[in-house]
Amino acid sequence: MEKSPSIYNDEAILENLRKAKNGDELALEELCRDVYKWIYKYLYYRVKNEADCEELASEVVIKMVRALKQQRGNFFAWVYKIATNALIDYYRKGKYKLEMSYEELPQELPADNNPKEILRIDRLKDAIAHLTKEQAQVITLKFIQEYSNDEIAQIMGKSTGAIKVLQYRALKSLREYFRRKGYEIKG
Repeated sequence: MEKSPSIYNDEAILENLRKAKNGDELALEELCRDVYKWIYKYLYYRVKNEADCEELASEVVIKMVRALKQQRGNFFAWVYKIATNALIDYYRKGKYKLEMSYEELPQELPADNNPKEILRIDRLKDAIAHLTKEQAQVITLKFIQEYSNDEIAQIMGKSTGAIKVLQYRALKSLREYFRRKGYEIKG
């Protein structure tokens, strides 16, 4: 799994950000690609289907581009705030699809997908959906995107201690959820 950019030292993204704010279209294009990748990963475990995830990630990138010249402060925290707000709007407006038609289902699994891995990801998505919004955000940022607690604190606008408490409670809730479902828990 590709590690997410570090908020404190991803010079390439920060350089593209600087250039994009100064009108460099190539830098803006590269910045959009980078943001799309890590925001997609952030949203993937928070929505039920891939099409909605793609649409939301695209929406975040578009909003980022429109407001980029006015952006101040921590770029990564700013983009995650846009993504979190898009996610809140997505659920508030009921845009999510609860069911998928037979025609939308893939007729066969792609050769590079492991059915056990797909099942594991689906279980994790269901479990994360049962957490509070803040707990789900901490779990996604910490374990899927591999940010440090200090970086998560900056993204979420909380103290590192508050992040540790949220993480502890989220992991406890996930363990309880998996036990109720009868899934094996190691560790």
